[in-house]
Amino acid sequence: MSYKLKEIADEINGILFGPPEFEVSGINTPNLAKNTDICIVFEPKFLSIAEKGDAGAIILKEGLTTFKPYMSVKNPRAIMPKLLKLFEEKKKYKGIHMTAIIGENCTIPKSCYIGPYVVIGDNARLGERVVVMAGVKIGDNVTIGDDSIIGYNVIIDSYSIIGKRVKIQAGSVIGKEGFGFQKDGNHYIRIPHLGNIIIEDDVEIGANCVIDRATLGSTIVKRGTKIDSLVIVAHNVKIGEDVAIAGQTGIAGSVEIGNRCMFGGQVGVADHIKVGDETVAMAQTGVIGDIPPKSVISGTPARPHKEWLKAQATLLRLPDLIKRFKKGNGETDNS
Repeated sequence: MSYKLKEIADEINGILFGPPEFEVSGINTPNLAKNTDICIVFEPKFLSIAEKGDAGAIILKEGLTTFKPYMSVKNPRAIMPKLLKLFEEKKKYKGIHMTAIIGENCTIPKSCYIGPYVVIGDNARLGERVVVMAGVKIGDNVTIGDDSIIGYNVIIDSYSIIGKRVKIQAGSVIGKEGFGFQKDGNHYIRIPHLGNIIIEDDVEIGANCVIDRATLGSTIVKRGTKIDSLVIVAHNVKIGEDVAIAGQTGIAGSVEIGNRCMFGGQVGVADHIKVGDETVAMAQTGVIGDIPPKSVISGTPARPHKEWLKAQATLLRLPDLIKRFKKGNGETDNS
């Protein structure tokens, strides 16, 4: 797979300074790029590395120049996903593997791919060009929209609704029964979960995630949200549009997360909490109360990030303050 520089410039809306017909067949970092590769320089300090290397062409931020063939763009980081997609190996999947088990009354278009040892329950409906990799289990009455990709060994339980262009990576479990129990004396009684899960269009879910179905109603992940690996989302949670959630985050039951929020790694959110739109939660934040929109929070319990930073600075100075206090009172410091 190779592209002429003019083709790449047109794709990323860049201004080309170099031979339009020159072809590159790959993309790599400035220090590893070969003479048939193109590379991206994000910061001016890395330009010398690209110039000393063998890269056939370079993508630069507006205002930078080089003696090599290059393209000028407003924001090199913003065009990176589009450029990587150009060179991404696109394997074509089609057909139903002979080992797959398909239930009754299923809708599976010819454009779909069903891999080895897949099990699909009754009344499942798949859209066009859906890819289901090996070992997947899809329950009864599941709906999966066009162009979605279900990774290896994923489980999608019955009545789940998956939108278009959804990507679920290996080992995730979607729509399992939630962690719901009622204590009766010294024992726990399981609460049946009769609801489902709805994952809207353009959502991506990482590997080994768990998203529980609702007790009643629906657990909902709205359009465009991206969830990293090893995240757990409990029953009846509602996650807004274009939310980004980093790995090892845990969201307890009936939480409502607004649109365009960002959660760092290992964030914990207690049950029945509302997090407002465009909130940013730093890594390891513990959220135990409602959060207003556009907040930036950190610490446990969560508090405004600047306030938390001041508290940490004071904590680090505490041993010195104690020594000064003891000295001022005539005490001997034996520490």
